[in-house]
Amino acid sequence: IGKTGIVVKDIDTIKTISNPSTLNSSVYNYETKKYTKIYDYDKLKSLDKYDIYLSGASSIIDIVNPTSNSNKELIVFRDSYGSLVPLLIDGYRKITVIDIRYVSSRILNNYIKFDNQDVLFMYSILTINNSFSMR
Repeated sequence: IGKTGIVVKDIDTIKTISNPSTLNSSVYNYETKKYTKIYDYDKLKSLDKYDIYLSGASSIIDIVNPTSNSNKELIVFRDSYGSLVPLLIDGYRKITVIDIRYVSSRILNNYIKFDNQDVLFMYSILTINNSFSMR
């Protein structure tokens, strides 16, 4: 019960997809230098339940899909809409996800070799209209 005396229930329903690509892929986080799974179900107990997707907001992560029939790679520039990236895993061997709210675009060449990858910009209208939040 909040200050208004109104009981607030979780309005959002967190959903995940499960297929060989999401189950067998791994996520490498450049900040923590650790590998995790696509979905971190322990994050459902945290304050931000959306951290279940790719273990939450990070500056740069790589998703490696060993079950992909493709050799294609994708680079995704994202904000919070990056939680949709697991929907793309099946079509790529590797997806690099970059959140330039947390890392300067000037140093991306230290982590990524831009060479014939598909590129996707996945931003909300709020981020685009307030581009000062992008480094």
